[in-house]
This record gives sequence, C-alpha cells and structure tokens, in this order.
Amino acid sequence: MKVILKILACLVAGCMLFSIMTALKINADMLSEDSVLIDSQEEQPDQQALYEELFDPNSVVGIEIHIAREQIADIQKDYEYYRKLKAKSTTYRIADSVTFTVNGRKYVIEEVGIRMKGENSRCNFYNDILGIYNLINLRISFNQTFDDTSDYGLDAKVWSSDQEREQRRKRTFATLKSMELKWNQTADNTYVRNQYVNEVFRSYGIPAQKCCLSTLSVSGCKLGIYKIFEPIDEQFIHRNFPQSDWGGDLYKARGTSSSIAAFLPESTYGIAKKQKAEFYNYDLKTNTDQPNHESMRQLIEVVNREGVTKDEIDKVADTDELALFLAINFAMGNQDDMRCNYNNYFVYFRKSDGKAVFIPYDCEIVMGDIYSWNPPGNGMTELSPYFMQHADFDFEQANPLVCQVITRNGCYNGKYQSFLREIAQSKWMKAETFRSYYNPAAANYGDKVISKYNFMSTMNMNLEFSLEGGDQCNGNMSVEEFMEKMKKNIMENTD
Repeated sequence: MKVILKILACLVAGCMLFSIMTALKINADMLSEDSVLIDSQEEQPDQQALYEELFDPNSVVGIEIHIAREQIADIQKDYEYYRKLKAKSTTYRIADSVTFTVNGRKYVIEEVGIRMKGENSRCNFYNDILGIYNLINLRISFNQTFDDTSDYGLDAKVWSSDQEREQRRKRTFATLKSMELKWNQTADNTYVRNQYVNEVFRSYGIPAQKCCLSTLSVSGCKLGIYKIFEPIDEQFIHRNFPQSDWGGDLYKARGTSSSIAAFLPESTYGIAKKQKAEFYNYDLKTNTDQPNHESMRQLIEVVNREGVTKDEIDKVADTDELALFLAINFAMGNQDDMRCNYNNYFVYFRKSDGKAVFIPYDCEIVMGDIYSWNPPGNGMTELSPYFMQHADFDFEQANPLVCQVITRNGCYNGKYQSFLREIAQSKWMKAETFRSYYNPAAANYGDKVISKYNFMSTMNMNLEFSLEGGDQCNGNMSVEEFMEKMKKNIMENTD
C-alpha cells in the first residue's frame, strides 16, 4: 500500500507541475543571452558542426519540449482512436517550442511536430488527472507545416506565403529533419549498449544511426534520460553513401499479421498507409512518388530460385556486407534482428549497381541485455553461430539469404566465420573499449536518473547507472561477462 501511495504522490506532483508549465509560450524571457533562436534573423549555427557535437559521446545534451496540455491530450486521443483500428496515427501535434541544450548552449526551435512512435512500445500515457504517467517513444519533426485540414481542421495553419511554407519544409536542426526519442525500456543500466553496437557497425563500414543520450522534459515534467537517434531516411543515405549510390529504394522491414520480412515469395512490399492499417513487410521510404519495386521484386525472385547459384545472388545483394552484417549481429548478441526475429533492419538498393545492402535498426536487446526478452536463454552466448531456428525456437530459419550465410554449406559461410573471429579478437570485444563509452555517459547523466516510482512503466526497473549484472541490474548480464562468454563461444565453434 505504501508503494502505491508513493507512486500516486509522485504522479500527482508531476501533474501539478505539468499543469503550471503548459500555460507557457515561448517568449524573450525564456532565452538566455547565448541562446540561438532557430529561424530568426540572427546568425545561425553551422549545422554540420552541431550534428557532430550533438552525437559526440562526451557531449551533455538536454531537451525541453514546451507544449500545451491540449496537444498532449490529442496525442493520447490519436493513440486511442487508431489502436481500435489496429492502425497508427501519423499526425504531428504542435509543440510551441523545443529547446536543445548542447554543452551549455541553448538552441530554440518554434512550432515543432511531435507524435508517438514505435511498434509494441505504444501505450496509454496521459490523462487529465495524473498528467503524463507512462513513458513513450517520440518522433519530433522540424519541418511540419500543420496546414492539412484533414488533420487539424479549423486549427490548420495558414501560411502568409508559399515561400514561407517552403522554408519550413526545408527546415532542419543539426542537419536533421526529424529525430527519434526513445526511453530506456529495455532497462539497460549502461544506457549505451545500442549506441555501442551502432559504433561497431560503423567501424566495419556498415552505415548505422548516430545515437546519443539526453535528458528530456515535457512542459516541466521530467522524463529522465532518453536516447536520441538520427532517422534512417534520404538524408541518412546522402550522409553515408557516395553520390553515385543516391536515389535508390530504401525499405524498412517489419512483420505483419500474415507474413514476415524474410524475402520469401509471400513477403509483401509497398508504401504503408499507417492510418488505414495498411502495412507491408517492406515499407518503401524513398521514391514514393513513382514506385515500381523492381529491385525488391528481383531480389525476392532470385534468392528463392531453386538451385540458385552464388553468382546469381551476388548480382542482387552485396553478399560480403551481408555476411559481415550477420556476423556483427551474432557477435553482439542481437536477439531481435533479421536472423532472430525477422525484424529491425532496413534494405537499401544502391543506385550504382542495384544491389541490396542492409542497415541495422533498433539494436536494443544486445550484449546480455535480457530484461525485456531472452527466448534463447543466456543472451545468445551459448548458441552455435550456425543455429538455424527463429528466436522463439518453434520453427526453422526461413530467410533464404540468412541460410546462405550461416549454414555450413552456404555460399558465404567462410566469410561469415572469418568475420566472426575477427570481431571476437577486436577491440570491440574488450571491456575497456566499452567503458570508454560508458564512463562519460555515467559521469554526465548519472545524477539525472529518475526513480522507479516516477511512472507506471518504470515501476519494476532499477535505472541507476551500473556496469554490473544480476538482480540489481534488472537481471541483465554484465557487458564484461557477455563479452567473455561470446568470445569463447565464437572461438570454440568456428574453424
């Protein structure tokens, strides 16, 4: 009973503060002398330099979203309405302003779009009595125009000129049109596992999202430590690929109620209409004006061809990169990827040669972080590098591309083994390398951790920074233990 009362007291206190703060609008008093108001006539920051500073592991970042209570309530209503339809809202509600503080310097952006994001993480989070009582993942957008009457009705924004509207459509912050903000729902006490795995991918030449930590508050309600991710979009392609490869088709992979994202003949592809509950295994994100899906169609046809040869597969996919992609995922203990759960990756068809390459996404359940899901047991450290089951272990591996890599007689098994052994003996499997990412994060944000009683979604979590494992760390394995076990597993089970 005392615990319940403590939770309610914390929630009500947060609600009272939220009620006070939602009345605020951006004004001159909110800006310090060294603040930068984006879109003003004053000198604007170098966006590329700000991008680098924002995602520097040593930077200290804070985000304050100033938004009216009515707009937060609309996000909740959007969720309730579309959940009944088994769909998702894509409507951005309007934050009066968002303030980024990067190493003490404030950057203020007016009229920023904000909406809920995610798959299984979506949930009820707000009511008029408690205010914000659950943590949710968010997407914020800097280039929303808020003028679609089907979304905003009589409140739709009226622009004074087409030029002004076009300027908004081109607006970016730190070169980004949008950002993904995710809370620590896997209870990773290091807070940097996802960031670290993305760094491993990048170090081997595979594009992966930049990630950093930040404190987050919404109109005075402190939500604790969130992770900021750059989106995987056309800008991401331009940043990570040579110009000769720009302009190809980019797809996000996801499961649907009827099929899996495994490049099977029954796997679907198209342009999702989330508000109408029209979803595909491969959701096209670029070239949506005139889609033809020819590259995806050809890839699926070739890899499912009976007696397909290595030369045929090599023409439709970058197979060296695929073998490396799967090796990194296994070595990092990723339980929720292309191989284990047919999930959490993008496919990009390079414009120069039409070949498919694979981009990791949402690498949260990795490196012994087993709080939220651990179907194979022991964070994958006791599984053979050649295991052929789906993560739930109730049916065999279905992805023909994965099978060509991990099976002993597969076309690319030799490369896969070689990559595994290289990673196992690299600096990335040494505890001191991981600590070089963990230590600045703990130093910069260790005193910003919220109590388990602050929100309903954090009730069972100890969110204190730690490198330890076990019960005090939500049952997760320590990273050092994971590395020792996985390294031994790889070296003993590869030739």
